[in-house]
Amino acid sequence: SAPSIGPRKVIDLDGIWLSLDGHTVLEDITFSLAEGTFLGVIGPNGAGKTSLIRVILGLLRPTRGTVRVMGLSPGELRHELHHIGYMPQQVLFDPLFPVSVYDVVMMGRTCCIGPLRFARRSDREAVMESIAAVGLGGSERRPIGELSGGQQKRAFLARALCLETRILLLDEPTAGLDYDAQENFMSLLAELKRDKGLSVIFVSHDVAVLARFADEIVCINRAMHMHGKPGEVLGSDRLREAYRCEVDFLAGISGHEGGGG
Repeated sequence: SAPSIGPRKVIDLDGIWLSLDGHTVLEDITFSLAEGTFLGVIGPNGAGKTSLIRVILGLLRPTRGTVRVMGLSPGELRHELHHIGYMPQQVLFDPLFPVSVYDVVMMGRTCCIGPLRFARRSDREAVMESIAAVGLGGSERRPIGELSGGQQKRAFLARALCLETRILLLDEPTAGLDYDAQENFMSLLAELKRDKGLSVIFVSHDVAVLARFADEIVCINRAMHMHGKPGEVLGSDRLREAYRCEVDFLAGISGHEGGGG
């Protein structure tokens, strides 16, 4: 292939192994994310997808291998963390707790503000801008527990975007949403990625969704099985190999009936 003079790499993983409690969770994972790319990460339950996100964020330290985020190791990232938005799989909150959309999104600014400083005008403006960007303008004061599931996800997306976000890491963000809410969320995300020039890593079970929205897909099941354009990955027997017991599920998704054990 031609020498890489295209977009710079914002995330680079090289030979990542991760063991937790004596079990190998990730095995020799190598891939990079180019600036402005939407990368989907798929794989069966327990494949290590969430652990992979945590390694990138520096929350887990790999047993072997190197991680570079914007050219820095996770330990050196401290001053650049405001460029990374993270939306975890489960955002735990008490729906009866009277916290507003505005408060939730402001929590995304705290790493910039620092724990003992008050929000400045620029912070408040960033919060309002972020709320407007996800289509929740006018709902700032509504308690988060009163929103629909899809609106809550938008609020948490706004929180992840509320920094000077350049890289967005999303762990199963559409889980639990009905089809319409899922479609709305994905369209919004595609729009934000384009308008803000975001680089996105999106972990999902939903192969069909990623086939439509991702520029590239990585399939992992502890080890890395594939990395390529959605068409290449989804049309491959190696995908079945990665999912093993979920072959029926995949046949329905890709409509691909190839041979291969």
